[in-house]
Amino acid sequence: MGSELIRRGQLLPSYIWSADSNINNPDLVLQIHKDYIESGSRFITTNTFRTTPRAYRKTGLSQSKAITMAQKSLKTAVKLASQAAGEGVKILGSIAPLEDCYKPELFPGYEIAKNEYRQIGKCLLNEGIDIFLIETMNSISETKSCLDAISIFNHPIWVSFILINSNKILSGENLVDAIQMLQNYEIDCMLLNCNPLDRTLDSMKLLTSNWEGSWGIYPNLGVGEPSPDGDVKKIHSNKKFINVIDNSIKLGANFLGTCCGSNINHIKLIAKHIEQQQF
Repeated sequence: MGSELIRRGQLLPSYIWSADSNINNPDLVLQIHKDYIESGSRFITTNTFRTTPRAYRKTGLSQSKAITMAQKSLKTAVKLASQAAGEGVKILGSIAPLEDCYKPELFPGYEIAKNEYRQIGKCLLNEGIDIFLIETMNSISETKSCLDAISIFNHPIWVSFILINSNKILSGENLVDAIQMLQNYEIDCMLLNCNPLDRTLDSMKLLTSNWEGSWGIYPNLGVGEPSPDGDVKKIHSNKKFINVIDNSIKLGANFLGTCCGSNINHIKLIAKHIEQQQF
């Protein structure tokens, strides 16, 4: 959603980033959801990557005003996704690292994070999301704090990690250790997201060797390391992208999608490739 908003001319402000569009350009957020569904998406993600009081507080708002604005943005984001979703389309409620997904060292600590994640999870659940998507997770401790916070809701949970290389998540901790941590929870799907194509390709065998449940990928299409602000200048060829998708299918992936730098054409490519495999 973030890089697509940028591609369609939106200027995303610091801290709250794509959350700003829920309030100031909801029609565009709704249209992006509709365009992706029309292109073949069967799961859409709420534009809630930065709809948190913590993010709004950094814009200079008081704590009470930040809470009000964050809740308004979150509720609007889920409403827009619900308006776009028709029969057969599920809504994933996006929950991201509380600070910067590319800077795991900024994690505020287990107890603080658990409390904030519980409030975020409760709001998403009350607005009617189908599945919690804990995405772009960069450390085991932050992932655990979020899981401990929202597992009490007994609602489907997907967890997705961002990697520093094919063997380690961004914090430097082993991907295998992160996978083993997930075994202690009821996780409906494990994913890898916002990772470059080569890194995604190299990490899938490690994932499938250590995880027996449903899994999937939604890689970053940008050339080089992921852009911190989501503004991707150059993307990989369709051929290279489909090669990663094809390899994931052969390894048994259950869910496929795209992250930063992608557009509706990449969803069409996935849908077309899957259709061709069925004949």
